[in-house]
Amino acid sequence: MEGLLKLIALFLALFFSFMLILRFYTQLRGKRMQGREFPHLKEGVVYFYSERCGACRLMKPEIERLKGKVRVLEVDVLMPEGGRMAKELGIMATPTTVVVKDGIIRKVFVGVVKGQRILQEV
Repeated sequence: MEGLLKLIALFLALFFSFMLILRFYTQLRGKRMQGREFPHLKEGVVYFYSERCGACRLMKPEIERLKGKVRVLEVDVLMPEGGRMAKELGIMATPTTVVVKDGIIRKVFVGVVKGQRILQEV
């Protein structure tokens, strides 16, 4: 029984370590996107999401509030065009929110973010 508990503890430690590394890696990739040209939108917010994503459903009301203040381009990564666009930019996780100014990516948010925080960057 004690050996099983140690095995479970080891598994959980490895799992959470992997998740932490994955989070840092996706944030690093987001920072690498900054400064790249984005031809699909001159100025506004690009929201990459998936209908199957629980975090995306939490983010949806924030995006709806943003639509009244800035131009928002919603991109479903499960659709062929959206998947190509996400792959081209190197987006690995949803939700990912990209702030674009003058056709250049200025800021990338990975995960659930308050709309007010996004507006600060726009």
